[in-house]
Amino acid sequence: MSTLNVTNIKAADGTSGLSIANSTGIVSFGNAVSGNTPCFSATFSSPLNSQSNNTPVKVRFNNATFNQGGGNFDTSNYRFTPGVAGVYQFGTTVNMKDSGDNNNLQQQNVAIRKNNSEIFVNRIQLAAQSGDYGLQGGAYNAVLTVIGLVQMDADDYVEVWASCYNADFDLRPEYSRFYGHKLIGTV
Repeated sequence: MSTLNVTNIKAADGTSGLSIANSTGIVSFGNAVSGNTPCFSATFSSPLNSQSNNTPVKVRFNNATFNQGGGNFDTSNYRFTPGVAGVYQFGTTVNMKDSGDNNNLQQQNVAIRKNNSEIFVNRIQLAAQSGDYGLQGGAYNAVLTVIGLVQMDADDYVEVWASCYNADFDLRPEYSRFYGHKLIGTV
């Protein structure tokens, strides 16, 4: 068996072709870097109870389960700043329920915002059923998921917001998460 011990392989014209970072083993091909990094995944640990009707709130993802590759998931302001420009896939799942368990929720919304502007939204509209709306408040929670691709600059940020219409609401940690990664080879 042979070992090739190099960190750079250059093209015949002298331009950079392939580089290997010694400390991480990440391989770069010109401007393209291998691996879906930066990447992160975050959750929150306690319910956020009694959020106000029809008032969007930032979902407080305060636990980064991982945060790799140069980006920064800030658990104090609940947002991700990539540190590296490129195309990213972001997703979130948010578990919400009627605060009073009285079946009054009429609409639930979850949004991923980039620099405080909505870029991806999911909404569920619940129809009235015998004076109540949609799901049985005490037994079922609507879990909404949002996923999308977006071009990010190094200093852009993304965060998750949620709201409900027609009743105060709780944000539940069960099944709630926020995650993202840079797509390989994008700038």
